[in-house]
Amino acid sequence: MKKFHVWDLERVNIRITKEFLTKINNAILSRFESKENAWREIFNKNKIPLSTFKNILKQSTQKSFFIPLDIILNICDFFIISRGELEKSISAYKTAGGINYVELPILPIKITPVFNMLFAHNIGDGTVINPKKGRLPYFGYRQFDEFYRISYVKKVEEVFGKIKYKHDYFLRSTRPHIPAVLSSLFFRYYNLTIKDFLSERARVPDTIFKDGKESLLAVLVAFIIDEGNIDSTQISINLKNEYLIKDLMKICKLLNYKSKIVQNRIAPNYWRLNILREGMKRFYEDYLILNKEYVVIDLGKKGEKIKNSFKIYARKLYKVKGNEELVLEILNKEQLSVNQLAERLAMTRQGIRYHIKNLINQRKIKIIDKNELNWIYGI
Repeated sequence: MKKFHVWDLERVNIRITKEFLTKINNAILSRFESKENAWREIFNKNKIPLSTFKNILKQSTQKSFFIPLDIILNICDFFIISRGELEKSISAYKTAGGINYVELPILPIKITPVFNMLFAHNIGDGTVINPKKGRLPYFGYRQFDEFYRISYVKKVEEVFGKIKYKHDYFLRSTRPHIPAVLSSLFFRYYNLTIKDFLSERARVPDTIFKDGKESLLAVLVAFIIDEGNIDSTQISINLKNEYLIKDLMKICKLLNYKSKIVQNRIAPNYWRLNILREGMKRFYEDYLILNKEYVVIDLGKKGEKIKNSFKIYARKLYKVKGNEELVLEILNKEQLSVNQLAERLAMTRQGIRYHIKNLINQRKIKIIDKNELNWIYGI
């Protein structure tokens, strides 16, 4: 499993434990007569002012401020204090100049299926915020569904540790952010730039294809959460990006999920990956196994919809003649698509199409709008 240490990140400020700071101070006092002598020897008067050096070594500073990681690394390297010991002694860290921080961090950072899933979310419903004045870019995840929004934060914390946001953060925002110090690792690990996260340019990196089947499945789950539609016969993912759809098709082939790609007839700049019923069954079985190992990889209501679709299909409702009257009754009140009718009546799309065709032939209903991705029917 690939790992990244805190010193592999960019522009890191840290807090260290009282015990570790005491160890540093004892090392300084045992070798030098004063902190000023240590400052001259370690930093050659150039790196930081003497007053800053003295303040960094005070316990009171640690309680209220974060200190630059590179300064502590220089001190540890000078006194041959293990970087591993330092990493274990970090109680919190953040981006230099940033607000949100990681407390009780998980270090070193491990590249797990959850990490790769976060990458996929950052493409699906994510955005890259690129602030001015030389600050690091960071990810935001626009999600109006509360369950999926909280689930995203849980995944971030599963990988990195507890994220300390402002106390009213989630009362004000439907777009949780990944602090820049963490976001930068995604760019580095996948060797990507900001432009590589644009919706029409994004791809599944080769790195993920090398990270194993669990990571491939986690990425597919993320796209189903963000871009997927489920009915009783298949899972559909619609995107403008033809190459990204083909990447997802490649994942399906590697995981043995029967699927196909269709170009949208009405909107030809859209492409749709259909995970067919046979593939959907295998996908769901694999997902349940992955969910047991990584509880945060959770399909939520879309998972329930897949589960219930198997029950619906088993009843073969499209053969029941009485449902035709139910379709007609609903369309008499409102105009809906096949997908909307299927969800409303807990039927298969094939069953709804069967009844729609009969009702059109009987001239009881008509097509209201062909310009939508899903045709709208009404009286």
